Amino acid sequence: MNNHYTTQEHPDSDFYALKFTKESPYKNVMVIYGTVKILEDQQLDMATLQFTYNIVDPGDFDHDDLRKDEDFNNYLGDLLKHIINEGTIGKSTTDSRTESFT
Repeated sequence: MNNHYTTQEHPDSDFYALKFTKESPYKNVMVIYGTVKILEDQQLDMATLQFTYNIVDPGDFDHDDLRKDEDFNNYLGDLLKHIINEGTIGKSTTDSRTESFT
């Protein structure tokens, strides 16, 4: 899914927007993710990803139709899950502190 989006600065936000590429089923749509929560259910041994988003540019799609489209919302969830996994799995530690023992 790495080739499904590019990151872009958005002048009206402190956050980066994702613009979907031609490899995505939603070419030229631009979104900004908002609050992201991972809700764990230890009894069922599963977690649910909960998030908000803002459609900055619907591209050739209708804004309201995208909001209501279950496939689009699932796509955003799958993409967010991919981004989270890519950022945390298989990466070396970013802790570059050095300690001096005297």
